Amino acid sequence: MKIAFGWIPPLIGLLGALWLPTHAISNESQDQPRVAKQHGAMSATSRRVLKKSCFDCHDSATEEGGVNLEDLPLKLDSVETAEMWQKVLGVMNSGEMPPEDAEPIDAKIKTDFLAELSKQLVVAREALSDSGGVITMRRLNRREYENTIESLLGVKISADSLPDDASSGGFDTTGASLFFSSDQFEQYVALARHAIGLAVDDGDRPQLQTVRTEVEVNQTKSIRKVASKLQRDWNRAERWKKSDGRPPTDFGFIDEARVEFETRNFKRFHPTYKAYLDHPASKNGVPLFNFFRGCTSPAITLPAESESRKFIIRARVAVLHDDVPEHRRFVEYGTTSAGNAGGEINVLGFHRVTGTMENPQVIEIAFSPARNDDRTFKIRERHINESEAAKRFFMTSLAKTKLGPPPALWIDWMEWEGPIIEEWPPESRTRIFPEKPEGQNQSEYARAIIKGFAKRAFRTKLPSEEFVDRLMGLFHSQIQMGVRPREAIKEPLSIVLASPGFLYLNEPNFGQERRQLSDQELAVRLSYFLWSSPPDDELQGLADSGKLNDQQTLKQQTDRMLCDQRADHFVSGFTHQWLHMDRLDFFQFNYQKYKQFDDSVKASVRYEVYESFKDAIREKRPIRELLKSDHVMVNNLLAGYYGIDGVQGEHFRRVKVPAGLPRGGVLGMAAILAMGSDGERSSPVERGAWILRCLLNDAPPPAPANVPQLSRIEGQALSARDLQKAHQEEPQCAQCHRTIDPLGFGLENFDAVGLWRKTEALASPTKRNRLAKKSFPIDASGTMPDGTAFGDFFEMRDRIAENSEAFARGFTENLIEYALGRPYGFTDRAMADRIMKLAGQEDYAVDEFIHGVIQSKRFKIK
Repeated sequence: MKIAFGWIPPLIGLLGALWLPTHAISNESQDQPRVAKQHGAMSATSRRVLKKSCFDCHDSATEEGGVNLEDLPLKLDSVETAEMWQKVLGVMNSGEMPPEDAEPIDAKIKTDFLAELSKQLVVAREALSDSGGVITMRRLNRREYENTIESLLGVKISADSLPDDASSGGFDTTGASLFFSSDQFEQYVALARHAIGLAVDDGDRPQLQTVRTEVEVNQTKSIRKVASKLQRDWNRAERWKKSDGRPPTDFGFIDEARVEFETRNFKRFHPTYKAYLDHPASKNGVPLFNFFRGCTSPAITLPAESESRKFIIRARVAVLHDDVPEHRRFVEYGTTSAGNAGGEINVLGFHRVTGTMENPQVIEIAFSPARNDDRTFKIRERHINESEAAKRFFMTSLAKTKLGPPPALWIDWMEWEGPIIEEWPPESRTRIFPEKPEGQNQSEYARAIIKGFAKRAFRTKLPSEEFVDRLMGLFHSQIQMGVRPREAIKEPLSIVLASPGFLYLNEPNFGQERRQLSDQELAVRLSYFLWSSPPDDELQGLADSGKLNDQQTLKQQTDRMLCDQRADHFVSGFTHQWLHMDRLDFFQFNYQKYKQFDDSVKASVRYEVYESFKDAIREKRPIRELLKSDHVMVNNLLAGYYGIDGVQGEHFRRVKVPAGLPRGGVLGMAAILAMGSDGERSSPVERGAWILRCLLNDAPPPAPANVPQLSRIEGQALSARDLQKAHQEEPQCAQCHRTIDPLGFGLENFDAVGLWRKTEALASPTKRNRLAKKSFPIDASGTMPDGTAFGDFFEMRDRIAENSEAFARGFTENLIEYALGRPYGFTDRAMADRIMKLAGQEDYAVDEFIHGVIQSKRFKIK
């Protein structure tokens, strides 16, 4: 179908004028309510206290840690000034400042100072609260967009083609960082057109098929072909070597180097190919040999037009013999794409193989391609998802046995069944095209479809008649071009899904005063907070009846929604960003040092964090159990990684921690520990900074710019403590490292991938280009920021768990920021105090913090 695109630029302006009035977009200049006149102010005496005890390190000349107190105003008449005074209060209350090596403040002077400061901060917070906390009207982020399309149309699409959600270091729900441009508009139109095409699906019902592949047929044919070529090239090379000096070209070789190349390939690869062909299990299946590039099955490919449809993929598999080690008893499965090197797949999951050659098992995998080019599916023995790692595995075995690694697993056959369709026509089609009423003409029917679709898409507002008129004009222009009505209506519907009414969470504020959210707006804010998707029928029904603002009703709905599977979007979206888990994907882990840390383990350790948080919410567990607990959330693979016996099955479940095992709580989770490394070595700096930031709610300042490299220690094998001592030689680094490093040392018993160790082994090059290996005993002792000493990891974990109030405070502040879609600020402190108090009445149960946010006044106003 040919589409005219000349209408797109003017339509952007039209949609903005119709559906996104400028007064509906909150920003500092447009949505700034009146500021209270009276503010807090510190006395001149307080300035003298600062001058005597603080200016040596924090005046305009030094500014250690980026803090300049010399220019700090006494009048607390701005959020920025009040926030700085709040920090002064915090470090003095904690005893962190003045530092131990400075002259202490007289007890009475300090008491009077802190009393005055606390009082003035209360005054300032009340005065400034009306001007802070502006919520910028924001668009859907990528995960919300995908979920909303699925909720509205019933189809899953990928929003990977959209630009990444911009972030200023906060959450992807922060409105100020969610930009929109004309280029994005055209991308949204294209995505919407594609989604509607999938949803409408005008063809006949697809035939349910079951297609089985006897995998050994193509595999044996392929292996025999390669082995025969290697043999032919070897034979030609041998004939040339026995010839009477004839040139290699007479035998089909470019030169002598090519002869040597083919000879080397034959010796390296042919024995393993022959071993496969001679293996008894290759006669009626595929033993998963590692042919230099990994142990993968032949691919199976789903039919065209499979995107967003459900299929079941099955495979009959077995372990080849009883002596196969535990770590080789797993298969991984996934798709292949153009970017994959040989043997690599886009890993989607894994299964432990329990079947034997006498009694194989059939594994089933539910699969819906996210894109039409993700239809090629493979199963392989679980291993590091990198072709170089597979090559190393092969070459190591070759050096020992002259063969590649012996196979561990066997596949009898693979099949796909689908598409699995529960009803036809699909609900996604009937949702858009309801039955046409008798007597209604084509234009009236099209208008009803467009209007009803826009109403559902816009969530809280009805589309204007002018907006519908414009879309009807587009519909009629398509009809005049000869497009069938059923096709012509797709274009107006695509525009609906690219319009601000759909893409933005619409909470207009037409004046400077704050207003209460309507029940419909509250339902949308609540559902995008807890589900990252629109309200369901029950929540929408309560909103439409005006009952949602009732405190008890809102609490019941929150409990219901947290127990719904859709709350997994909140758990993963919030937890991932709150705990800065993006670092888990920053580095390529050294596959030679950490052979067990493959994609399946990496996914499992990531989900351990999510599942632990979800379990704490649903079981109403105290937040301190996230710091230290007697249980872990693991599956069979992760249990084996941690050394916990008796766990069967790929699902996560709560398991009691065996005595003496360093697990239970976030500090024992491999994902958290791996984030504190560079893929090669653990980093006390990264780990210590993470503890300060995420557990103690005391984020260190950013590292100073232009720190010189320590060339004198380059290439040396130094223990973690010696390395950090060298770093602290730089004056601009020492101040922060004195606080950060002792915390990081407490985790040094864990290596870069979170496994327990008692020593650290390092290697450094010698003058003869060999590696000199050194081993250092782990010293995990250190001090807390307040000076409290600990002797090892277990004592440090206890000290942090004892200070769970700081962790709870940080959790509260991050929850507020995520829920309200704007940075947490000074004026939110009273809100956080109330949430902390309410949660404290219920033993700081994790779900009570969420209830506290939702029941707060700020969650219900614009």
